[in-house]
Amino acid sequence: MADALRTVLLLAIFVTAAPAGADSVALVDAGRQIYEQGILPDGSDLVATRPEGLILQGQFAACVRCHRASGMGSIEGVADKAILVPPVAGPALFAPALFADSFLDEEHHYVPHPTWRRAMKRPAYNRHSLGVALREGRNTMGEAFEAPMLHYDLDEESLSALTAYLETLGAKTDPGADGDAIVVGLVITPDADPADTQVVLDVVHAWTRFARGYGKPVQLAEWPLTGTPDTWLAQLQDAYRKQPVFALLSGIGKAEWDPVHQFCEQNRVACILPSLEAIPAAKGHFSIYFSPGVELEAAVLARFLDAAATGSKVVQLFGDASGRKAAARLADQLEDAGIATDTRKFRPTAPTLSLAEISDADVTMLWLDVDELRQLAFSVEAGLPGEVYFSATLADPSAVQLPASWRSNIRFVTLDDDVSVQTEVARLRLERWLDEQGLAVHDNPRLQADAYAASYLFNAALSRIRRQEIRRPAVPLTREHVLDTIETLVSRSADGTTLLNQDLQVAHYGRMSLGPTQRIATRGGSVMKFAPGSSTRFVPFSERITPRWRP
Repeated sequence: MADALRTVLLLAIFVTAAPAGADSVALVDAGRQIYEQGILPDGSDLVATRPEGLILQGQFAACVRCHRASGMGSIEGVADKAILVPPVAGPALFAPALFADSFLDEEHHYVPHPTWRRAMKRPAYNRHSLGVALREGRNTMGEAFEAPMLHYDLDEESLSALTAYLETLGAKTDPGADGDAIVVGLVITPDADPADTQVVLDVVHAWTRFARGYGKPVQLAEWPLTGTPDTWLAQLQDAYRKQPVFALLSGIGKAEWDPVHQFCEQNRVACILPSLEAIPAAKGHFSIYFSPGVELEAAVLARFLDAAATGSKVVQLFGDASGRKAAARLADQLEDAGIATDTRKFRPTAPTLSLAEISDADVTMLWLDVDELRQLAFSVEAGLPGEVYFSATLADPSAVQLPASWRSNIRFVTLDDDVSVQTEVARLRLERWLDEQGLAVHDNPRLQADAYAASYLFNAALSRIRRQEIRRPAVPLTREHVLDTIETLVSRSADGTTLLNQDLQVAHYGRMSLGPTQRIATRGGSVMKFAPGSSTRFVPFSERITPRWRP
């Protein structure tokens, strides 16, 4: 009887407590919706007014647009014209600023204008003072905010929801960084060439041996996948259960990466700049890529051929899944331009079989790797008729070693088309680092450059986050904060700048930028050719082409 009574009492306690917990989760979710989407708990649009009177609604008024998904804010502009968007993540917002109760030496700490001084001196926020800040535009010292801070039309329910969400935002260190080391994974797909895989692993292992950007060592976990792509997601989930990783760093694959992308989005794991030949079509936030690879090359070539007003047929030869994907993209875009295509499978056992009925009036695009391209070239030593192009992503031009008869007539589509001092500095910097690590320069320098850039930018982001602690209280390390910081590291001034960007001196691509809704760093390329009499020097054959990219 006593046991039965105890069971009834426990059940009653559980049933009574459950709604409170459920209400708390619902309140946080409602606050997230306000913060990220600009939608109030009743489903209506969030409405806000800029100091000059401009009214914004819905997603355009959402907090995330300025304060970022991490809640750690941002800085726009430079020097005394910089706009500071301060952190609103709970550990920073509801704690006093670093110098709230102490002297701020402005000669020692960078304080370009009064906005920064106020952010570094303010007392902690609470629910009431946050309401005043959002509705009336005044901080905890009663001082008015400057533009672009908005004044929000928030009722009590909405304020409570947003407060509840901000209290949770950035409140915990993400898995994989909550121990003595920051654990990162490196995914290897089964179709990746073993020699190429080892090149990437050598670079990332060399970086992680010495990386201490956040004051902790970085531990690398290799995640090789096996079998068909439909089994990869389960393999990744299993590996993550056994050893949670903070991020997937670098990685290597070819045309198939969708399950990895899906894993990162489902688990909110940062996937940082893998080296791929093609990327998933699905949108996401947690995965950032160098470029769309061969499909962007196809879009660049389509624009080039369309502009040349060629009435020729375009014959495409592809060797593998990456080439097939690129050929499909080029055929699709040329069809829109009214240019006919003829797509053929290249067969290594009979390399000339796919060359039937190609005339001087035709254009030939070779979606082939280095070995396939060499095989074709030495099977037809005189070269192919008409205009001939190949993919620099699939066959690095410096590694192809084509006969002179081919070099005089062939061009290549490349995303690495920046011939400025920036690119030369990047190349020399990489070669020096490889030499210091005892690593030889690979036939395909893109692989080493990609792995080096991913590792460098990840460590640089950790270092920048750590350095911010001289200006604000320490906060838990989150994946969102690292991604936000990498975005700022790879964003660059307008093309043609004469300034060198230290953080871009690590990249294979000269022009890169990322943003909250831009997860692909490189969006253009050009057509280039071999310099006369050289197999290692290249010159532009077209202007830079930036096609409108659609997945």
